[in-house]
Amino acid sequence: MDTRFYEIDILRFLSALAVVVFHYTYTGYMEGFVPVADFPQLREFTKYAYVGINFFFIISGFVIFMSIADNNSNRFIASRFSRLFPAYWLAVILTSLVTLFIGGETFSITVQQFLANMTMLNPLLGHSPIDSAYWTLFIEIQFYFVVFLMLKLNLSRYFLHLIAITIIGSTLLLFTEWATKVDMWHGIFPHWSGYFAVGSLFYLIKRDGLNRYNGLLLIIGYLFVLKQSTLFGQLMSQWFAIEFNTQVLAVINSLFFFSFCVTALCNNHLLRRKACFSFGVLTYPLYLLHQHIGYMLFNAYGEQHNIAWLVVVTVAAMLLLAYLVHQVFERNLGPAFKHYALHWLDKVGYVRTKLLKS
Repeated sequence: MDTRFYEIDILRFLSALAVVVFHYTYTGYMEGFVPVADFPQLREFTKYAYVGINFFFIISGFVIFMSIADNNSNRFIASRFSRLFPAYWLAVILTSLVTLFIGGETFSITVQQFLANMTMLNPLLGHSPIDSAYWTLFIEIQFYFVVFLMLKLNLSRYFLHLIAITIIGSTLLLFTEWATKVDMWHGIFPHWSGYFAVGSLFYLIKRDGLNRYNGLLLIIGYLFVLKQSTLFGQLMSQWFAIEFNTQVLAVINSLFFFSFCVTALCNNHLLRRKACFSFGVLTYPLYLLHQHIGYMLFNAYGEQHNIAWLVVVTVAAMLLLAYLVHQVFERNLGPAFKHYALHWLDKVGYVRTKLLKS
């Protein structure tokens, strides 16, 4: 029986596409990366597309908890490694090459920065990401590390309680002044931890059903989503000197939240169709490749009379490139990466066990 929730594939794809549109029509110009990409009327609408990031984190929480049913920490690490790194390494290499050729004065790269980025732990090594979009990967790595610790310490029976602590703690701290000053680009708590926890809660509700306890947590989770999204919108208003309407943000995030309620609470879904899978697989390579490569193309070839068409063509090209990366690279290398990673982890575990017994 096929138990895949295909509606999540289309939600993931739409979230990624929203982020692409946000970068190409808003941040490229507003942050000074692409002076020619000025869309004053369009960005009044596309400025809200950044919320796709929030949705990514909820989806990640749901999918990760769905993938650790066997409570095997080695298999979890191997699956995450094989999922993240093959496409990421290719994206870092491609972005670096494009930077060397057409980066101009706006974009540059050093050997040390490149090597640090290949680890995906570059913030810990004191180097900025080669592509600005990569900041979310370090947040994801922190979430995976927490899940790994829970599996390693055999805390699966306490998952719901740990989720409750995370949701309640994240929500409460958003109402403090500290939430406006914390480094949210490198730290997972409290701005992003609640999204992962909400996604994990959705999965547990799907698996175990709705009851008073997880129902109450779901209400608090919804409060977290509303508070974080509107608070972040207020911060964006300060950073960019342009208003982000809190009511619009509340509506957008509510629509996504309740669409996930349908997945968690209902046996059927209008979008639970296998065709959606083809969109879902494009998400990760599209996210990895689009931002700085797109900016550099706009700077190199964009002019006032053609920039709109160039953006449309670049979006289409990035979708095609994402498809090729998945078909040629992820599908072929992912299983091999997982096999060798699992073999190495099992071997390390075996050696450690022998040493402890000796």
